[in-house]
Amino acid sequence: MRLVIGQTGAPTAVVNRSVAGFLDASREHEVLLARGGPDALVRAALDPLPPGGLPAGEVERGGSWLGGGRRATTPEDVDAIVAGLAARDVDGLCLVGGNGTMALLDAVARRATERGVALRTAGIPKTIDNDLDGVDHAPGYASAARFVSTVVQDIARDHRAMTSIEPVRIVETMGRATGWLALAATLPVTGDDEHVVHRVHLPELGFDVEEFLTDVAGLVERHGRALVVVSEGVATDLTAAPIHAANHTTLLVGGVARRLAELVTTRLGLPARGEVLGVAQRCASHLVSAADAREAVEVGGLAAATLLDPAAPTAVMVGVQRRPGPGYRAHHPLVPLAEVAARVRTVPERWRRRDPADLGDFHAWLAPLVTPQADSTAAIALEAS
Repeated sequence: MRLVIGQTGAPTAVVNRSVAGFLDASREHEVLLARGGPDALVRAALDPLPPGGLPAGEVERGGSWLGGGRRATTPEDVDAIVAGLAARDVDGLCLVGGNGTMALLDAVARRATERGVALRTAGIPKTIDNDLDGVDHAPGYASAARFVSTVVQDIARDHRAMTSIEPVRIVETMGRATGWLALAATLPVTGDDEHVVHRVHLPELGFDVEEFLTDVAGLVERHGRALVVVSEGVATDLTAAPIHAANHTTLLVGGVARRLAELVTTRLGLPARGEVLGVAQRCASHLVSAADAREAVEVGGLAAATLLDPAAPTAVMVGVQRRPGPGYRAHHPLVPLAEVAARVRTVPERWRRRDPADLGDFHAWLAPLVTPQADSTAAIALEAS
């Protein structure tokens, strides 16, 4: 069979592992690469897999070997994609990405069926925002969450040391419409009750500037300082950036944390710093979680196997779900693209809390996902014995 794999959207710290899993499972077949996101598909710019395939050194690196990209695709674009794939006699298409990617893949699958083009399609989930339906968590999120939880704990220690001259610090995470990464920043370090996040603000909860300022003043009065985490999309009226531009095609460079820090200083008279964690959240390969590394490979391999098996369903995404029972184990059901395309998975109501002290259930859910690689290796060895 002749398969095509491409990625849309931004990289994650583990997306190259998904590509490696796909290429390994399809090694007996021809694979073409759509490098650079949806533009490559529209132009039918499909490159042959180079000799040796994915270089071994690329698998564990951040960034994206396939290259990313975004495009607000039109019906004409979808027609061009189907025509280009048909002209190259492509049997199966796999795209790696989030809800927008799955919407594109669903549109391609539907158009191919309408035109009588025999094309199998399978999606590999990938997003640090964790806003994708059909998964307990998306590959990429766990490593981003590990980065955020680790770095914010260090920021908390730094903040405590600088309290006398900088009583308020506001840390901004990625998350245009959902607060999954901001919540990850509240994961506590066992035995360290001094270096904590005092508040977390999620887009799901809305935002009121006056309430925010009153709360910050109260935190400083009670604790001597206030460490606050905000999602980048929590107060869109305070920044000029069009947070919800179609298909995330507008570049965001952060800013709400700095704007809020300015308000704290001018309105409350309290020195404040706004910190933007930036793209390091999605590409820090040195803080990849064990579960993320393993599951990224698994979903890639299963996507290829699904395309190659004529008896398997098509127009599906490989899911990630937890198995019931003690400990953490995942399995990968196939989810129809129509059930995930363009849908935003927000933080559940039970975890929409501003006080991290009320997030114990979320912390228990997150903890096994952010286990370091070394700890995971030991755990796997114990299970095997």
